[in-house]
Amino acid sequence: MNSGGPLSSSVSQVRGVRFADDEARALLAGVLPTLDCPGDDFERVKQGITRTVYRGRAAGQDLYLKHFHPKMLLHRIARRLGVSHAMRELRFSRFLGDHGVPVPRALAAVCRGDTEWVATATVESAEQGDRWHEEQLARDAAGRRAIRAATVELARVIAAMHDAGVLHGDLHCGNVLVRTDTPEPKLVLTDLHRVRRCRWLSRRARAANLAQLLHDRRDLTTRTERLRFLKHYLAASRVGGAVRGWRILIEERARRHSARQYAKRDRRITGTNRYFTRLRLGDGWRGHAMLASKYALGGSRAAAMAFRADDWRAVLADPEALLTGPDVTVVKDSPTSLVVRRRIEVGGQEIDVHIKRTRRKRPWKILLDCLRRARSIRAFRLGHELLNRRVATALPLVALEQRRGAFLLDSLLIAETVEGAPLSTFLDKHLQPGGGDDRPLGPAEQRSLAQAVLWQLGRLVQRLHDHSYAHRDLKAPNLLVRWDRRGDEPPSPEIVLVDLDGLRRMWHLSAKRRFQGLMRLNVSLLKCPVVTHAGRLRMLQGYIRRPGLGRVNFKPYWRVLADWSGRKLTQQIRSRRKRQKAVRRPQA
Repeated sequence: MNSGGPLSSSVSQVRGVRFADDEARALLAGVLPTLDCPGDDFERVKQGITRTVYRGRAAGQDLYLKHFHPKMLLHRIARRLGVSHAMRELRFSRFLGDHGVPVPRALAAVCRGDTEWVATATVESAEQGDRWHEEQLARDAAGRRAIRAATVELARVIAAMHDAGVLHGDLHCGNVLVRTDTPEPKLVLTDLHRVRRCRWLSRRARAANLAQLLHDRRDLTTRTERLRFLKHYLAASRVGGAVRGWRILIEERARRHSARQYAKRDRRITGTNRYFTRLRLGDGWRGHAMLASKYALGGSRAAAMAFRADDWRAVLADPEALLTGPDVTVVKDSPTSLVVRRRIEVGGQEIDVHIKRTRRKRPWKILLDCLRRARSIRAFRLGHELLNRRVATALPLVALEQRRGAFLLDSLLIAETVEGAPLSTFLDKHLQPGGGDDRPLGPAEQRSLAQAVLWQLGRLVQRLHDHSYAHRDLKAPNLLVRWDRRGDEPPSPEIVLVDLDGLRRMWHLSAKRRFQGLMRLNVSLLKCPVVTHAGRLRMLQGYIRRPGLGRVNFKPYWRVLADWSGRKLTQQIRSRRKRQKAVRRPQA
């Protein structure tokens, strides 16, 4: 295995700078100082820990300029030994272009001392593949036709790359550009510093590379679209095998890749990086805060904002003051928690938030809290873990705990307010005859809305369980429905999970625990009069059905669920009667 093929003799090198050819040398030789230190003529497009990407114009040419600044010791040692990401991208731009793979034309690269960059010609009228895909999904039929054409083109591009003996170490749609100036979508493969060349690509190596693409698009594509891609990939590549065998091999590799990716993203949550920061506020207060969100969440304003650690420290200088004031509305005040709603200003940006203070109901938990993190810290981590797995929840912004030594004194969780209605309230409002806002829904619209909400409810629980999360308090009041009816064609309603205190991540989720979660949700729906027998059955089918499985015999599941739900209702009635008797008992 090596880093790429050699460049042709036309490549020229001067003063540590390597040019793609004599034309690139004549174009950029006079602007090298500008490329070493880009000024106002270059706009910063992306900045990460290891590299910064600029876009600008130099010597009459529109350029993308990628500066590498590795922080890890191993990467710095590799640079001293002559291993350069910039030179790798320059070599592979030429190599893949010669083998029929559309890539941006790299013009020059430099690696000397602490300076390392590569300059690439821009691809005109192009858009990142992930953004383009989301835009096409919103166009319905026309967008689906464009996606089908792009799927075939993507299969051809990846097949050509693999036939050249090249693997892309970061293969996802964000690194694929879609040209929009052609009748049919044309794709361009980017971010070539993560590629490597092998003498021979095995089926396992190809499947592992395709698994990265499956992990990226699994939730946004249908099974039919994924099979279409695989069929065209096998037809275009020089590898045999049946589609079914390749699908099984890729899905197994995708599960492993997903587990690694989720674990990597979860480790960022309690660290200090571009998305999160640790906080130490004095008087025993410490915790974590969100600086930016990696995901664009529907209905969330904070997800599009960027914060600074100093701004959060200014807001949280007096945590107790956040719970009092004229603009504070008490949402819940119970022996276990205090929840208030208010607006806070962080760095000049106003956010509507819910603040939750956890109270200790059992005195013996004082010792238990010495050995574990506060509930607010656990909820903050679990909330962002769910967002990493594309499970909608209220965006956690800050989690704090106050300790004296090992003893937990107080804890706070600040999360963005979700503009939605509890599940039972939403269904009662919109499914009653003539129900709705100023535009009442007709019978057909009510039926369609009920089917969409209850089906999504089953899929939400399925997704939680597939990722080994169990919720001991899964009920309608802890589920909000976000639905914006504005416009002629309102989007589908979205179910948001709130109150993560009862959520746990487990190594293995047994069938018993799965049915316990379904049973609690089914019992909660029994208390909603507008949800019929057919509606609860649709929720169960949304849970047990999966793409590609065909018809599923749901009756055994339904019988067990009905039996468990009946026992749970009997238990709740007995418990309620016992409490009522205790209240009516005369005092001695």
